Amino acid sequence: MIEEKKIIGVYEEIISKKNLYRAVYNAARGKRYNGSVSDFLFYQERNINDLHSCLLSGAYRHGKYNNFLITDPKRRQISAAPFRDRVVHHAVNDVIEPLIDRSFIHDSYACRKDKGTHKALDRAQKFLRANKFCFHGDIRKYFSSINHEILKELLREKIADVDLLSLLDKIIDSANQAVDEKGVGLPIGNLTSQFFANLYLNELDYFVKHFLRCRYYLRYMDDFLIFDNDKRYLKSIKGKVRNFLNEKLKLGLHEGKSQVYLCEQGVKFLGFRLYPFYRRLTSENVRRFKKRIKNFEVLLAKKAVSRDFVKASLKCWTAHSMYASTYKLRERIVKEIIKRDSRLFGDCAGYILPYLNQQPSDHLGWSTLLC
Repeated sequence: MIEEKKIIGVYEEIISKKNLYRAVYNAARGKRYNGSVSDFLFYQERNINDLHSCLLSGAYRHGKYNNFLITDPKRRQISAAPFRDRVVHHAVNDVIEPLIDRSFIHDSYACRKDKGTHKALDRAQKFLRANKFCFHGDIRKYFSSINHEILKELLREKIADVDLLSLLDKIIDSANQAVDEKGVGLPIGNLTSQFFANLYLNELDYFVKHFLRCRYYLRYMDDFLIFDNDKRYLKSIKGKVRNFLNEKLKLGLHEGKSQVYLCEQGVKFLGFRLYPFYRRLTSENVRRFKKRIKNFEVLLAKKAVSRDFVKASLKCWTAHSMYASTYKLRERIVKEIIKRDSRLFGDCAGYILPYLNQQPSDHLGWSTLLC
């Protein structure tokens, strides 16, 4: 890896009241009426002064997580930090993420400015058209397998600010409240966890691009693709990647999902199946959306959600689905929604009917509609 200048002298900027106020604003967006958020905001000045003093003196200690399970799209534990700590996460991330992001490769797309899901899909489809085969790699239980000591060492390769490293260590160590094995795993709900996870697999990016010299490679968090015209070469790459992940990062490939595929038969990636010149939504994506519609029917009848909330959800899925060849699918689903219960869903479905006139080729620029 190329030698780079380490980050130093940014701790004062991170804990400055100006940055903490900005972090409060970012952490509270869309949640201002949540109990713990509104409590913090009611005494905002006092809370910011107290937090600043704790960070300045080194007395800051991370609070206790609230752990809960979700089952969609799969069963996993989410760990929510207290709002006070989420402010600290934002304050740290907002300053150091842009500095470290410069060292990431171009084709890393998760949780980065001007990147994201749809740009990753566009790039993957471009690579797919230029090659016959694709190795799709997936890491088994990624967030719950990240080793704290390795992560801390990677941060020390980037950062020389002692106070900042101490704060980052506290955030990392706080994860021990939310994981099964101490010293291993990051809580999925933290903003800093996303950044740490990207940094952790930056090692894989450099290994594949600069050591293995794979030209057609991209990654979205723990989901990555390598393209080539030689199937045997990709199978050998799989073995080298497996060994690197195990020896360097103490991670394992999900063997069932990590396979070499023929490009013309389609490659499953980020909820889509990509073909050389078109895309489909995966069946799992469609099933989850139909299940959500059924849940909305119950919740609307009980007045547990507002029509505006349902409209926003329908709009989100419709805009997202337009990044694939889904015109007839969208038309059929809207008709199903209206048929299910026009009294409950009529105006909600009607709200997205104008979007059905957009053809799949018109998907560019629809990111402004996404949640």
